[in-house]
Amino acid sequence: MEVYLQDRNWDYNDIPNLRETKNVVRWELRAQLDADEDGCGEGQYHYVVRLAPKKRLRVTYELLEWTPLGKETQVLFKRSATKLELLDRKTKALRSYEAIGLPASVMSQPQGSWTRDLPEMLCFRKWVEGFRSYLIWDPKILRNPDRGKQVELGPSGEHLATIIGKMKDKQPKSFNRLVGRIRRLFPTVTDVSVAGRGWGWRSLRLHEANGRDAVFNSQQMSDGILRLLAITSLLYMDRIPSVITLEEPENGVHPQLVREVVQILRELTQRKPPNKCQVFLTTHSPYVLDEFFDHPEEVYCMDRPRPQAGAVVTRLSDNKQLNIARDTFQRSLGEAWTAGLIGASAGVRGS
Repeated sequence: MEVYLQDRNWDYNDIPNLRETKNVVRWELRAQLDADEDGCGEGQYHYVVRLAPKKRLRVTYELLEWTPLGKETQVLFKRSATKLELLDRKTKALRSYEAIGLPASVMSQPQGSWTRDLPEMLCFRKWVEGFRSYLIWDPKILRNPDRGKQVELGPSGEHLATIIGKMKDKQPKSFNRLVGRIRRLFPTVTDVSVAGRGWGWRSLRLHEANGRDAVFNSQQMSDGILRLLAITSLLYMDRIPSVITLEEPENGVHPQLVREVVQILRELTQRKPPNKCQVFLTTHSPYVLDEFFDHPEEVYCMDRPRPQAGAVVTRLSDNKQLNIARDTFQRSLGEAWTAGLIGASAGVRGS
């Protein structure tokens, strides 16, 4: 939340609701997780966190429930204001503890003796810590030289040169696979190299042969190549995030390569533990939507039905017009969407 506010130069009091300041911000999350490396934590989790409708950022309520396979649900912890209760495995009842580190969430607190007997809570926390939210990747940031010990991309694409440089130094097989994938996307590309060494300044270079050999530094590389390089690099990292959110990943990419962007993201979701990954992306592109013709259950359309109303999210597979749209537009969900047949219209619908 703090990163989100900083990126937009907002204050927290801009968030609760522009029309009703008494409303609260609340998240509810359900997840089915596999067991961790120690064979612990398999089951369904239900997590709720609520922020106060005040002028400063603070958590006022949290709940984490765990349902083992074939067993009853257990409340692992519950927090209301400054009151914190955790499950006591011996008595099978909630026990009160001193809430530390407020106003932050319980899930963000350091691991201590009070969580020692709740390995499922730590399993869930580890999964949540793997969430990464990528904004619209800024080519100015992607092409910047970088240095340091960074091990993952930043929200706007920070550290791309460092990440790929480290991959080249420490994971040459992964680096070669990355270069091979880029060469498949861009036939004139012969190589990708990284100037600099170790923790010093690193910068990207692109090698092309189209009649004659040429080397382009990162300042000369196109926006589309930089964004595809960033997206593709996620496939070959040593440890990928557990959940990735992407804002319009097709921006700046040639329409003929949009299918490749979706394919790369699909491959991310096909990994096995511990690199199992789930991807959420937003788009305004009919070309992206076309790639989900056979999987409408994976698409959600967001509408605002009337002025002063919140967003309404509808699963595309539940849309009564879907079959008509498929028949009318012959495998193009994108055309059906731009024609307004399957929702997610621009602006406010109706009066």
